[in-house]
Amino acid sequence: MEENCLIEGQNLSLRIGERWLVRDLSFSANKGEFIALVGSSGSGKTTLLRALSGDTPLANGQVITHADCPLPVGMIHQDLQLAEGSTAIKNALSGCLYRHSSLKTFFGFPDEEKNRAVTLLQKLGLGQKLNQWTSTLSRGERQRLAIARTLLAQPSILLADEPVASLDGKWAGETLNTLKEYAKDQKACVLCSLHDLDQVDQFADTIIQVDPVNHEKWEVKCNPSTKA
Repeated sequence: MEENCLIEGQNLSLRIGERWLVRDLSFSANKGEFIALVGSSGSGKTTLLRALSGDTPLANGQVITHADCPLPVGMIHQDLQLAEGSTAIKNALSGCLYRHSSLKTFFGFPDEEKNRAVTLLQKLGLGQKLNQWTSTLSRGERQRLAIARTLLAQPSILLADEPVASLDGKWAGETLNTLKEYAKDQKACVLCSLHDLDQVDQFADTIIQVDPVNHEKWEVKCNPSTKA
């Protein structure tokens, strides 16, 4: 194991019923690394991410985390899991809740947390939506809000399930760049499922890709475009 390793999968196997999604996959993710999971719809990307987060049991193998922090793993889900009856800024700040007691946040979050949230929401194009009800935001705006909430939680291992699926080209690029910067700046790692191969080529340091012939097998390879 490398000193910078944050999470590793050892001989991972996953199946739904009699159908194998993953067989004997091994990989590691290091500090500062952006890993893209690539495969067609239904190939098992979401199931693999849920297994890495501990939400889905493995048929075989083990996931080992080496992150030494209050929140080792955070996940951006496809269904976003936002509080629709709350404002954008409150949803974003909910990512910080685990760092503070309920008594401490009863009258509001510390200014440092609020300032960090506002800065990030502005970066993601939501600066004019801070006090807007989440239910009134567009799907793309809500997706960026869910990303902001998870980034504010500051996990060492960030799992992202198609985080830019509802975004146009501009905001998809801005958002993926924000995730990549987060990995570098916070010495975290990002594992992100993506469909757009141009985005994979631009942002991924490492690619974990389903074998197009044998769908049970996944290939782990470096991306020469970003491994200068």
